[in-house]
Amino acid sequence: MRKIFVLTAIIFGMATGNIFAQNNTKSPLAIGENQINAGTGFYSGGFPIYASMDFRIHPDITVGPQINFVFMNDFHFVVSARGDYHFNRLLNIPNTWDLYSGLTVGIDFSRKTSFSSGIHVGGRWYWSKTWGLNLEIGGGTYFNTSIGISMRL
Repeated sequence: MRKIFVLTAIIFGMATGNIFAQNNTKSPLAIGENQINAGTGFYSGGFPIYASMDFRIHPDITVGPQINFVFMNDFHFVVSARGDYHFNRLLNIPNTWDLYSGLTVGIDFSRKTSFSSGIHVGGRWYWSKTWGLNLEIGGGTYFNTSIGISMRL
């Protein structure tokens, strides 16, 4: 049993090292690149469809607008601004992956217009130079999870 564990650990270590060695560690977005994101998920008591855009303002920081169309008992939407810190350079993560965390502030247009805010953590995996899959979880005014696609522009 011990030999199997050691062998598994060695193989995993070699595979992980090989994955990281094949990719350049750098920001997920190059200078001048932007990114568009869209998808769906779960929202406190509703079903959202979202779209957002990321603009790189620093090698590790992006900002941009986001809109959520939420289908609950009645339809409403949330218009937000978001900012994200990308951990790739700090954690030496290859640019085919993107681990980030950030803040969102916005206005919730429902029966009663209100302020909304939250924090989130997420990740992306780029299967090509342009396209990626993203997953995010957040909390604050609302709890939300989302899954979608990202496209580098």
